[in-house]
Amino acid sequence: MKKEYKIDLLTGDLKKIIFRLGMPIAIGSAVQMLYNLADTYWLGRLGRSAISAPVISFFILFLLIGLGIGFSVAGTSLVSQYIGAKEKDSANKVSGNLLFIMSVISIAAVVLLLPFSNEIFKLLKTPEDTFVQTVSYFRISLVGMPLAFPFFVFYSVFNGYGDTRTPLKIELFSALINIILDPVFIFGYFGLPALGVNGAALVTVGSRAIASAAGLYILFSGKRGLKISLRMLIPDKKIIRMIMRTGVPAAFGMAGASIGFIVLIGFVNQFGTAVISAYGIMSRIVHLYTMPAMAIASAVTAIVGQSLGAGDVRRASLSVLTGLKLMLLILTPFIILSTFYGKYFTAFFIPGDKLVENISSSMFLIISPSVLFFALGSVLNGAFQGSGYTIPVMVSNILRIWMFRIPIVYLISFVMLKGPGNPGAHNGVWWGMFFSNIFAFFIILIWYLPGKWKKVRINDKKEMKGVNDE
Repeated sequence: MKKEYKIDLLTGDLKKIIFRLGMPIAIGSAVQMLYNLADTYWLGRLGRSAISAPVISFFILFLLIGLGIGFSVAGTSLVSQYIGAKEKDSANKVSGNLLFIMSVISIAAVVLLLPFSNEIFKLLKTPEDTFVQTVSYFRISLVGMPLAFPFFVFYSVFNGYGDTRTPLKIELFSALINIILDPVFIFGYFGLPALGVNGAALVTVGSRAIASAAGLYILFSGKRGLKISLRMLIPDKKIIRMIMRTGVPAAFGMAGASIGFIVLIGFVNQFGTAVISAYGIMSRIVHLYTMPAMAIASAVTAIVGQSLGAGDVRRASLSVLTGLKLMLLILTPFIILSTFYGKYFTAFFIPGDKLVENISSSMFLIISPSVLFFALGSVLNGAFQGSGYTIPVMVSNILRIWMFRIPIVYLISFVMLKGPGNPGAHNGVWWGMFFSNIFAFFIILIWYLPGKWKKVRINDKKEMKGVNDE
């Protein structure tokens, strides 16, 4: 007997639905961050060079993860619209074809990037005291990437389907494995060798592989509503075309932003391991605080998709407005907390390092307020992603990094404040993040207001009723 946790997204109170759909997403994101924080905590016991390795590696790996997330947007968008239109077989075919595309991308990435590991981190001006550990961490994580991508597919299509509890259960299990095994592999307990940074990478790869295996089992067995077969992995021209039309702009936007982050970490690396460590901890803490934002945005994406698929444009619009209100209500206290008390989180992860603590004090004070604008923009992005109109998301992601963040960082840190070696020059990085988050929000807002996103994408000729009435 099939057991489903699917939520009806087309009727009922939107606040309750967003909470019911978004809460498992928020918890799942918190779980993901929890084992990233576990890595940070245990590696912090080995010193700055150990904690810097995953920080620097992350920005290369995020280029690949960004491609995966970008194409996953197509899964959520198309599956949600087909479910709203009551075409479940088509939703299953989208899931199978997306799995094929993601498998090809992840394997190609390993083949193309692995031979150039050393050159990549030399180009990024990685400090000598962390270079070997960074390259080693990156290689292990890269080889494990094809084992992680199937869970991206599972997560995205089930989000579009309206079931976020099943992916959460898998994430909880895999995170528990990660948290338990992290210190064992890093420090070498129970007779195992102490692997340090490599141990953290191996445990992360293993836990993600377990999550993917569980997701694939559920997808192929049909135990939670959606069901695929090996036949559905064979590319279907129509479906591939729709996935590419929706996924390519989203993937390009994520990839463009990711490459920008790589350039940015090259700037950060020039300020030494103290700034790298502070930056890495800040990224994790801010991500922890924006989990409610990502949950609300993901819920809005699914509701918009199903509403448009069912022809209910008014409900799609109302879900976006509800998401924005909830975002302001939930996130404001977290923003205030991180603005004034962020340095104490840094002290927790790297105890006794006053230099890192002092750097983080100004860092959190500058960056935290802009996170609210980033969060509100993510809800508007959810509207575009739910409709499958992902070009605005691509443009805003790329402009945020390339037109605003990188030029501002370079101007303040390297021109006005004369670069590494001068006190406070690293603060230009924080100001670049501040202004770019705010500018990107207004770009996506201006694109959102005319309402071009209020169109279903599973049938280009099918205009949804009520567009002209909005």
